[in-house]
Amino acid sequence: MLKGFMGSQVIFSIDPAVIHAVQIKDKGKFHRAKGPTLIIRAVFGGGLFGLSPDEHRVQRKMPIFLGIAKETTKAINTDLALSDASKEVDVFPWATAAALDLIGEAGLGYSFHSFSGERNKYSTALKKVTQSLAKLGPLIQLLPYVHRIGTPAFRRWFLDLMPSNTIQRLRHAIKLQNEQAEEIIRSRQELISAGKDLSSEAGRGKDIMTLLMKASESEGSESYIDRQSMIGHMNIFIFAGHETTSTFVTRILDLLAQRPSVQVRLREELRQYFEANPDETHHDALLELPYLDGVVREALRLFPPISNIPRICVEDTVLPLDYPIDTPSGKITSVPIKKGTLIFLNNLYFNRNEAIWGEQANEFLPERWIEKKIDEVTQSGSRLPGVYSSMMTFGSGSYACIGFKFAVMEIKVMLAELVTNFKFEPADEECTWTNIGIGFPYAPYTKKDLNNPDKSPKFFLKVSKL
Repeated sequence: MLKGFMGSQVIFSIDPAVIHAVQIKDKGKFHRAKGPTLIIRAVFGGGLFGLSPDEHRVQRKMPIFLGIAKETTKAINTDLALSDASKEVDVFPWATAAALDLIGEAGLGYSFHSFSGERNKYSTALKKVTQSLAKLGPLIQLLPYVHRIGTPAFRRWFLDLMPSNTIQRLRHAIKLQNEQAEEIIRSRQELISAGKDLSSEAGRGKDIMTLLMKASESEGSESYIDRQSMIGHMNIFIFAGHETTSTFVTRILDLLAQRPSVQVRLREELRQYFEANPDETHHDALLELPYLDGVVREALRLFPPISNIPRICVEDTVLPLDYPIDTPSGKITSVPIKKGTLIFLNNLYFNRNEAIWGEQANEFLPERWIEKKIDEVTQSGSRLPGVYSSMMTFGSGSYACIGFKFAVMEIKVMLAELVTNFKFEPADEECTWTNIGIGFPYAPYTKKDLNNPDKSPKFFLKVSKL
């Protein structure tokens, strides 16, 4: 038990029993922490996390995913065109462009045209939001108190007067983000209102935005969604989907660059698959390739996109422990906690807990997942609450990430296309992964930019055409 902001009690836990109680068994006693929730409302305009597309529709997105993955390859080839063999390339912008177009076309039925060479306002706004939130990280804890002061109009007036450049940049980015969201909704609404056949459009008419907009036409029904909520849904969906995916694809490419033997084995598996299926258009079987699956699962285990899940206890309770704590007076098998206690469930360390994952918990071993059941991967008797391969990468219970299957498919398709066409090696330009302190564990930066307050993510790798 630690002392937090303004004397509040704070608990950090990776105990499976605690996670199970907080997220599943006694979830009614633990609500989302107010600070992050208010940030979501302020930045993204609200929106619900419980709205999910039908899972069976995920597989229908494969042609869209494959098309954008090939656009990425084409763009990198253009970047390498003037090089004889290889070149040091900042891979993060390409991963970001691909992730934004993937989430736009497959999720929203809208193309951001990220590979057109033009700077996209929405993407630029999202980057500024991330940079500003990273700088304001410690102040997020003040939001529940500030939120109680005056009316919304007074708080907006007060923010207008604040001399902080970071806050003003954040507000400007939010304005740009919402304007772009309005434009996306407006263009989609015109197609729906005109009764046009959407089967040839991005998303094929089966995207989340089209479903939301059709629901919004039935005011008074249970499925009705107002325009502001639609904007919130869209902003959250895009931010969560494209920011984490682009960072994670970059992370896997870094892992493969450092492990040539893993990269070679993965490339061989992919080439054998594509040679055996030259006329396939959907490539659903690609997602089941064992070594590709092992590489992605292992990377997601070691480097989850979200590091902590914060929850606030709303009534006095007792948390059980799977792993008792030894004290001079005996073993502690449960922990009483009071109303108002802030609990952080740490995904990063849960996924590396040797009591669950064994002595090699911190090693990158794709083989651990191949042709094995989860009880063969983890230690005997472990309680495993996670929704994806029993790890906590995408959370657990009803608050688990609703788009995790979408995300895993994105990652696998991008990785398959890139590794088949390019060889990745460490670059001379030194890069590193830095904790940015707003829930996302790490972002990629060049070492020379680390002390630059206005730094933007970059990650250079030596890329060779194959």
